[in-house]
Amino acid sequence: MKKISTKPICFSLVLVFFGLIPTWALGSPITLSGIPAYDWYHGCSPTAAASAIGYWDLHGYQNLFTASGTDVYLTANVQDQISSPEHNARYDPNPDDLTKPQSWNSIADFMGTSAGGLGMGWTYIHNIPNGITGYASSRGYAFSAWNDYSSLVSLAIDLVNEINAGRPLMLAVDSNGDGSVDHSVPVLAYDIRGGNDLWYGAYTTWSEAETISWFPFRGMSNSYGWGVYNATFIEPLQPAVPEPSTMLLLGSGLIGLWGLRRKFRN
Repeated sequence: MKKISTKPICFSLVLVFFGLIPTWALGSPITLSGIPAYDWYHGCSPTAAASAIGYWDLHGYQNLFTASGTDVYLTANVQDQISSPEHNARYDPNPDDLTKPQSWNSIADFMGTSAGGLGMGWTYIHNIPNGITGYASSRGYAFSAWNDYSSLVSLAIDLVNEINAGRPLMLAVDSNGDGSVDHSVPVLAYDIRGGNDLWYGAYTTWSEAETISWFPFRGMSNSYGWGVYNATFIEPLQPAVPEPSTMLLLGSGLIGLWGLRRKFRN
């Protein structure tokens, strides 16, 4: 992740948000299944995106990764699609070794991770959507991805909407509480706690064996970590046969907010 802002968003999500959510959405937590957790590999943004891409690979888009079935859950089996050996050889040295060949076969290639003088593993936020769609296209699929810099209330509605619709997303966050964005995480769950607080469930990208970590949905601050800067939404543009777990989620009546995401999309 590339630090692009030091201005904190220092307000909490308040009850007004829940006035926009029907009462049936409060039966949380709501969690998507079948999302791999990967060890950080040459960049948090390509690693976080890989978790979302791995989910879609396991839910009807099986050519997104070379690995198949349960093999998709192991970082070692997909690491070359997260960041290829050619990409690592060209961009991990400091300065970049531009005598090495440029490849276009990994998420990091299409995101420009570590390239152009960035430190190893850093990615410009504005490159993340095109990185995802470019990689998917290289694997034969049409996906849409976009960044959302809306208010926290709008982002919260969109997050709930996406999870309810069976689509994981990414958040750019300030993980260490210095008021500046520094990390990307895949989001696969949400919960409403204390009657009025939205929490999001994510993988930190720091362990393949990790379970969901929970964080309050709030803006960045100098007084706490894991504040939210923006979201990246990911959506396939062609049909696939859903896995049974997705069918159950979509059939549970939790898709009533689908239209709200369209309203608040930038």
